[in-house]
Amino acid sequence: MRVLVADDDPEMLEMVAGIAKRELGADVERATSGHELLEMLAEGNWDLIITDISMPWMTGMQVMHSVRTAGLPVPVVVMTALQGAEIADQVDALGTRARLIRKPFSFEELLAAVHAVEHAA
Repeated sequence: MRVLVADDDPEMLEMVAGIAKRELGADVERATSGHELLEMLAEGNWDLIITDISMPWMTGMQVMHSVRTAGLPVPVVVMTALQGAEIADQVDALGTRARLIRKPFSFEELLAAVHAVEHAA
């Protein structure tokens, strides 16, 4: 399983990447900006993307909308500390293979979101 984790917060990036590697047995790559996320998405096939919304250059949400527009149905978990109600609607617009989790989240919440997007139709 190939997982791409994107977050501009180094501690959050390492924590989520570590969980994906340990709990999912995943081959994990990391991106620290929307630009890196977009470049890495273009370069390979991914089984799962876990991305923050607020990142430099381009938000994780903008990148994921671009991915969906290009027709890529890759499962995505969107993380954010933002509280706006519109965020849930934006994630819902990504389709059934997308879930939102709000920071701070638990280990269990992250894994539940991952399993939900992996098994979504």
